[in-house]
Amino acid sequence: MVLNIIFSYNRAIQLDYLLQSVLQHFKTDSKIVILYHTSGNHKKGYDLLKEKYAGQQNISFVERKNVLFDVSYIKAIHSEKDWKFFKEKNLFNKYGDNFKGLLQNIIRKSDCEFVMFNTDDGVFFDDVVISDEIFNIIRNNPENASYRLYVGENLEGQPSYVKKKNDYYEWDYYTDTVVHHWSYPFSVDATIYHSKGLLKYLEKMVYHNPVTLEENGCQYILQHRLFRIGLSPIQSKLVATKLNRVSVDSLNPTIHIKPDFLNEKFLDGYTLELIIPEKIDNANIVPDKIYLIKGDTKELIYSMDAQGEKIQSLLGIEGAKEQLE
Repeated sequence: MVLNIIFSYNRAIQLDYLLQSVLQHFKTDSKIVILYHTSGNHKKGYDLLKEKYAGQQNISFVERKNVLFDVSYIKAIHSEKDWKFFKEKNLFNKYGDNFKGLLQNIIRKSDCEFVMFNTDDGVFFDDVVISDEIFNIIRNNPENASYRLYVGENLEGQPSYVKKKNDYYEWDYYTDTVVHHWSYPFSVDATIYHSKGLLKYLEKMVYHNPVTLEENGCQYILQHRLFRIGLSPIQSKLVATKLNRVSVDSLNPTIHIKPDFLNEKFLDGYTLELIIPEKIDNANIVPDKIYLIKGDTKELIYSMDAQGEKIQSLLGIEGAKEQLE
């Protein structure tokens, strides 16, 4: 079984859309844990989500809490750099919370053999059926193999060294030194790992949110040459949708549909509908159209324009080609 941990912050309506896509397309047995936090009026949006999914026994919500310090850092501080990170991001910091310890505890206490992360701007657009062969490869290589659902032969730029097997692709993450989806061995988006194999190293890393989890995690994994074996389906199954940005730790390009506006609409009974391109050749997309729906009302709030085309042009196999304010 796969433990699907979804990171979410102030994007209840987008999280709802992701959850609907998971329920529709993820055909492998799984449990879903939403690890979230909020500010301001966004708490009401998540309360609404909890009510909506109360009948789904495989979906649970866990809220991040502010703490004086997260004791899970004790196992992760190995250098002056780690200590500096801990002091800046967590120790007696009024914004410091228990994200690291909470995440590790969720994995530790789960009975799921495999784990993947997702962020609330993702969307599964095709059915996900994972074969026993894939699970066995990861099971037999718990610190050395993972299965990435957001890449496939449909994406532009798939390297020639990615080899087709039976119903999947396989590659070595350390073949190339240029940064892209097939050389980046750790991701917080739709990549399945062995739970115990990954947890062993999460405990040794310093991170305080999903952004630094991926950044610091990837650095650690590259340094220790872990998770060498990359696997993927033939066709990708998930895209990240660039509606907005909620993290202050990155300036990735988006079309800036404001989370506060979307939250007010969600509280008013609206849900989201995204029209994504029929041909998916990029793991990050600007939707062609964005609708808000309430009963018989279908409100168009975005249609692809010149700015959207510019944003899309800045998204490639390396992620964001440049950062934007």
